[in-house]
Amino acid sequence: MRKLLTAVVGLGRIGWQYHIPNIIEHEGFELVAVADSMIERLEEAREKFNVNGYSDYHELLENEKLDLIVIASPTPFHCEQTIAAIEHGVDVFLEKPMAQSLEEADLIIDRIKKTGRKVMVYQPHRATSEAMAVKSILKSGVIGQVYMIKRATSGYIRRNDWQSQKRFGGGMLNNYGSHYIDQLLYLTSSTAKDVLCLMRKIASIGDADDVLKAVIVTQNDIIFDLDINMAAAIQLPPWTIMGSRGTVIQEKRTDGTLIFKIRYCNESEFKVLDLNDELAAPGRSYNNFDNIKWYEKEIIVSDFKPLNFYDKCYSYYALNEEPFVPIHQTREVMRVIDECRKSAGW
Repeated sequence: MRKLLTAVVGLGRIGWQYHIPNIIEHEGFELVAVADSMIERLEEAREKFNVNGYSDYHELLENEKLDLIVIASPTPFHCEQTIAAIEHGVDVFLEKPMAQSLEEADLIIDRIKKTGRKVMVYQPHRATSEAMAVKSILKSGVIGQVYMIKRATSGYIRRNDWQSQKRFGGGMLNNYGSHYIDQLLYLTSSTAKDVLCLMRKIASIGDADDVLKAVIVTQNDIIFDLDINMAAAIQLPPWTIMGSRGTVIQEKRTDGTLIFKIRYCNESEFKVLDLNDELAAPGRSYNNFDNIKWYEKEIIVSDFKPLNFYDKCYSYYALNEEPFVPIHQTREVMRVIDECRKSAGW
């Protein structure tokens, strides 16, 4: 198996705790260098992984012969660092969000088109057990035509790091919105045609948004109702999926097992109902005695195996297979984020 000579830029939480361990464990990648502005982090990486460390990103590009750079630095650096790697002939695996703005995203895409280099954005919520379970439910058609998906993530966090500050590209729209907007568009194989969004700063110590409410209508007329609320003392239901013949909700059993509970009906069992256009209700009652028979079943989330994202990376970067996250889909996420910001006046 060909090994991709790989460098990681940014040794913070996601770079250190996710990307480096996955690179080390995967036989298709070889970690050869890292870059970070903090000398102590570089020393830690040198000692633990026997790699070259650079405090100057451009020096890394000049000195190392690389197949791939994983950019796990804060959002404000994404555009400049990605373009620099592309222009040095190196492919890029990029943390979300792709950039601070749609304009920056388009600058990256322009360079991709001109150079033919490969860039893919890390969108892990496509690959979770939850996403695999939902994908299976939607494909089964058990709840009929899906018309609404309500997605929520919540908690009460007085955040005070860089992700809480506008000037660094912080806020829940960029941070979590890029996850869930991508996940919902991916699961429904669609793009957005209408976007309405409200944003607030409630509990955060910084000035960026920590409460977001977005309603997104897709080209195939599914309504996304997205709540990202980091000022909620009681957790919001994470998943509710509504279809023409049933509903799906996510619940947790008393033993902690995460499930999707499905309540559905069989349209073939419906009795015939004639439309009554009389203004006087028969018997002064609106009960039409349409006694629908409902069925219920549960799906255990852990029964669905999550995808290994670095397997998807290897297939794309080394084997020239189609990208798991095509760049045009990432641009659509960036466009929706831009529309959310405009709608909210934020």
